Amino acid sequence: MRLRGYRSDDLPLLSGPWLPGELLGLPAPGRPPLAPETRFAPPADTCVDLCVAPEAGCVRYTELDWVNRRARLEIGVRRDATDSAAELLDAALVHGFRTLNLHRVYGWVTPHLAERTGLLERAGLRLEAELPQALWLDGRAATRQIWGRVHHG
Repeated sequence: MRLRGYRSDDLPLLSGPWLPGELLGLPAPGRPPLAPETRFAPPADTCVDLCVAPEAGCVRYTELDWVNRRARLEIGVRRDATDSAAELLDAALVHGFRTLNLHRVYGWVTPHLAERTGLLERAGLRLEAELPQALWLDGRAATRQIWGRVHHG
């Protein structure tokens, strides 16, 4: 899977049923059906890099720190492309480490399904921190985690 730069006609790819700020934004269980979709804003400055894979979703690098070569990664997977999540995650990591020349990427994860954290582990990301009661989800407080990967290349 190849990522390409964002164009204005890609706007429909920037919203979906994932939680705001998620590292791997798959449809969230327990999310009310009438809840508004999460939307990535088009990039406004050099602290954000936005790419799309039209067949799978979008990838956003925020909080880009060009000096320390790190960024927060957010991936939005299209509702009809959840089977492509692992491939999109791999493409996002390759783009971050090779094209953007980052040393570290990290992101927020709401670990409600072991399947999601398994995808992250297989891609080489590791659990770095856990924040209990960091988010209100499905009528109760939910834990969020920070997962990251350092590139030694």
